Amino acid sequence: MRGLISLLLALTVAACGNFTAPIPTPGTMDDVIAGLVLRGVTVHRLVSGNAGCPSSELHNNAVMLEVSIDDRSVTHAIYLLRWRRASDYAGSVQAFADCVAEYQALNPGQTVSRVESEPWRAYGPGWPADLGPRLVDALRAAGGD
Repeated sequence: MRGLISLLLALTVAACGNFTAPIPTPGTMDDVIAGLVLRGVTVHRLVSGNAGCPSSELHNNAVMLEVSIDDRSVTHAIYLLRWRRASDYAGSVQAFADCVAEYQALNPGQTVSRVESEPWRAYGPGWPADLGPRLVDALRAAGGD
């Protein structure tokens, strides 16, 4: 009888938990925006569904942010895209590259910067040197790789 009770107790304990921590879930666009604000970036305008490349189908993943840094009056565009599944993120490498190339073709002469931190990708024209690192920090704080 003792053996049976010990076995039942061991099985109950084993079934009650798998003893591993859950995988963290990346945050939302709002989390990234909050992260940018905490890093001295002001958001002046936000347009959902604007991937910056008209012929791309990435608009469902996209938001365009018009931002400035610290007390500077010059604004810069950030095209921010998020993928919900890792497989979709991995499978969209070419679509994102095509989108950035299309944007560049429509805006010749502009230097376009890019950042990636799974599940996020972003790009934009004419970023000052300190915008990319602030964006990457905000993406990582929101659960990017």
